[in-house]
Amino acid sequence: MKQWIQNNFWSFFFGIFATVGTIMGIVFFSQTYRQYLLRTEGIQAEGEVIDVRWGSEGGSSPTIAFATEQGERIIYHSSVYTSPPEYETGDPVTLWYDPKNPQHVMLGGADSWLVVLITGIFFLVFGGIGYGGLLRRYFNNKHKNWLLQNGTPVDATFSEVRYVGNLKVNGRSPYVIIGQWKDPVTNTVYTYESAYIWYNPEQYLNHQALRVLIDPKNPADYTMDISFLPAAGN
Repeated sequence: MKQWIQNNFWSFFFGIFATVGTIMGIVFFSQTYRQYLLRTEGIQAEGEVIDVRWGSEGGSSPTIAFATEQGERIIYHSSVYTSPPEYETGDPVTLWYDPKNPQHVMLGGADSWLVVLITGIFFLVFGGIGYGGLLRRYFNNKHKNWLLQNGTPVDATFSEVRYVGNLKVNGRSPYVIIGQWKDPVTNTVYTYESAYIWYNPEQYLNHQALRVLIDPKNPADYTMDISFLPAAGN
């Protein structure tokens, strides 16, 4: 598992965001649908705030008493805390309840939109980063494979092995191989960088020419072939 995370770090990273976004999306759509059903199929009633509970961070949440059409008295404890307080004891409240389960209640105000808003924002942000990153990785890998099969090979001169110390996975940082190639037609120097390598590869290079596959129409679009290196064992 550790080795897989190292070799697929960005897929793992974006996968976490996509997972959180998916969970938030499920909550968002289920809450939206629940509220839609209460609005359209539930029964509207008038209740009264009989108590206000205070949270540890200063927000307050109301406790509502109301009567069903059958005259049953229901006590509903809202789980939404707001600051400043949205309700005070004695305030009248409009609500909707499920006639089959009167404990399923939706109040007007923050109780009806706060959870939906928060989960919707998390769904858009985390889902956008996660799925956007995974799609980008998919197309980048697809393009890399295309370059490996159809790119123009050039021999880049070895420059250095660079330690990427600002990135750590399981306490370890990767290395990259840096090479340069001069386009003889345009007399332009291009710098190429390998994918992450999770050990120091310098002893296996012998300062040899590096095989780089470039897009003949755009030499800045490339992939470095490092298949000659030994696989990482751990």
